[in-house]
Amino acid sequence: MNRTFLGLCLIIVCAVIEGLAQISWKTASVQPQRSRLWITVGVVAYGSEIALYTLALTVVDVSVAFAMGSLSFVSVAVLSRLLLGEKISWMRGAGLLLILSGVAFMGGEA
Repeated sequence: MNRTFLGLCLIIVCAVIEGLAQISWKTASVQPQRSRLWITVGVVAYGSEIALYTLALTVVDVSVAFAMGSLSFVSVAVLSRLLLGEKISWMRGAGLLLILSGVAFMGGEA
């Protein structure tokens, strides 16, 4: 496994962590009795994401890393569907597929 591949994997993990952070903050807004817990989870998740993203930037060009950060949009949509039951319309799904296509092009050139 080369360093660039590891960096790209870290960016994917960061996108998933960002999705979980967003879901936890949404949960905090709809569960006020447990909002401190969910806000804390979100803050810890974002802190972890910053550390991992910084590590990824040591081996991946920032232009590639930033573009691949768009995976967070996909992560939030999928996790909100799975964990919160939110709907993904066909138009939103098409947009997510376009994001995935762009990320695949960018990651393929890394």
